[in-house]
Amino acid sequence: MGSEGRILIRASGTEPLIRVMVEGKEADLVESVAELLANLVKSEFS
Repeated sequence: MGSEGRILIRASGTEPLIRVMVEGKEADLVESVAELLANLVKSEFS
């Protein structure tokens, strides 16, 4: 994402899950990065 956005991956403080948050200017890029990261988290914790 570089200087065009940000990514945050963290454990929820109230639920047993990992939160993946992606922000940026290009909606298509944000969506694809979020999906890729969510799938990676799922594969590592399943």
